[in-house]
Amino acid sequence: MSLLLRLGIYVPVLFLIAIVITGQHQTTAADTVRAAVARTVRWLVWSAVLLGCMLLLEVLFIGW
Repeated sequence: MSLLLRLGIYVPVLFLIAIVITGQHQTTAADTVRAAVARTVRWLVWSAVLLGCMLLLEVLFIGW
């Protein structure tokens, strides 16, 4: 349950940050939302990759 709660907070916060960042470069609301969704998905993929790397390092240095 804790993981779902964290993801439920993490994803909307990433999206809101992406709206702020992309809103500075886009002219219409549709372009802003489209770019924010793309950026949020990209950030989620990067988050998953970094989490996987951290878990791999944990297993290598600390053990299972």
